[in-house]
Amino acid sequence: MLPESVYLERYDDLNTSPFREGFVGIRQPVVEESNDQKPNSRMAKKLGEKLGLGAYFPWNDIEEYLDTRLKLAGHSLVELKEKGIIKGPEQPIYFEDGVEPEFYTPSGKIEFYSTQLAEAGFDPVPKFTKHPEPPAGYFRLLYGRAPVHTFSKTQSNPLLRDMMSENEIWINADIAEQYGLKQGDKIKLKNVDGVVSDGIKVKATERIRPDCVYMIHGFGQKSRQLRSTYKKGASDAELITQYKTDPLMGGTGMNVNFVTFEMEV
Repeated sequence: MLPESVYLERYDDLNTSPFREGFVGIRQPVVEESNDQKPNSRMAKKLGEKLGLGAYFPWNDIEEYLDTRLKLAGHSLVELKEKGIIKGPEQPIYFEDGVEPEFYTPSGKIEFYSTQLAEAGFDPVPKFTKHPEPPAGYFRLLYGRAPVHTFSKTQSNPLLRDMMSENEIWINADIAEQYGLKQGDKIKLKNVDGVVSDGIKVKATERIRPDCVYMIHGFGQKSRQLRSTYKKGASDAELITQYKTDPLMGGTGMNVNFVTFEMEV
């Protein structure tokens, strides 16, 4: 775990647009780091050097990297910091009339059958794979974010904590009635691998399918030093013990965990 600068303390990569009127913008630091945290760009460079990959990070710092990119386009970091945003010429966002479109495929056309995938041993035409269904008495665990909080970073912010101090487990209203659960009841969740969560309040709602439950990410902190958020709600992360990996692009699907209810808290 490395302490990273927050977005107000660091440079981010250039922000470019795919819009008709192109532009490049920048997010730059407005305050100093309060302690010894470092920007992710520095972490990547230092780790790359230790791994013998320093040639991929030839700049001294993020400012030199940004300036190099901008100068290749006829601009500079000094100019961008002064203007805040640099607009470019208008570009067509669709194929213009009379222009024969060309795609980045072997045939130069849209391909519904991919010879490249076939040669690599994958399905040339995507095939639907039915996902596993929850066992009897279990529900698919879904998780997400709330407009109030940013991942698990802001739960201890007193203003935001007053708006949402803990998460709830959304349960379909008919399922809640079958289990004798009412709004605000506290239960625990147990996944198929036997992991049991902390107590979490029930939110009975018709806004979720009967075979799924849902909770906001970022709660259920286990460190006693986080006094204002310690064991407030439950953690979805500790219940995610299984995942699926896409064999082509490496993405992971984590909505493949099933949980049941433990009624006594």
